[in-house]
Amino acid sequence: MNWQQAFDENYWNVSNLLSIVRVLLLPFFIYLTLLYIEDPTGTLLSYIIGIAVLATITDFLDGFLARRLHQETIVGRYLDPICDKIVILTAMTLLYMYFELPAWVYFFYIGREVVGVWGGTYLYFKRDLQAKPNIFGKVAVALAAILTLWYYSVPYLKTVLNTDDFFLDATPIAYVFVIVHVAGMIGYLVQYGKIVVAKKQVY
Repeated sequence: MNWQQAFDENYWNVSNLLSIVRVLLLPFFIYLTLLYIEDPTGTLLSYIIGIAVLATITDFLDGFLARRLHQETIVGRYLDPICDKIVILTAMTLLYMYFELPAWVYFFYIGREVVGVWGGTYLYFKRDLQAKPNIFGKVAVALAAILTLWYYSVPYLKTVLNTDDFFLDATPIAYVFVIVHVAGMIGYLVQYGKIVVAKKQVY
């Protein structure tokens, strides 16, 4: 499999367009975030939630439609996770900068992405394997949306809830987010570790 083969396919399709839409939503998300920081109103929060929900829906639809419409392509298999990483990294950076996301969670995520990119590159160029998403990857995307919305909601909730209310502390979902990512990393290690070992034995 090579990149020439990838671009010979019909990669201009609905599924890949949905992946790109997620990234195109980011400027609006960032702009509304900056407004919300200055004035955490329910109206601004609802717009932000709407964009986050729309991005999450496109993430689940692109893979579903690719299978249903027989639009699975090599480009699409790379484009989907790349767009996910761009969107989640942007959200995590905003959370770290403006919404008190714990530093260790933020840097854990960055480290996880560095390891993931390195591992995917190794599999492709050294073992001729293209890593495929597992269930933990999709759950992690959903959790990233929940994590983002919970942290974003806290400034507004502080204006309407008691100071000791449970929902004013978003830390629990941050722990769950990290646990799911660790589980996903272990899943990839087990899945592709066996394949790499098997290939070495063949050689």
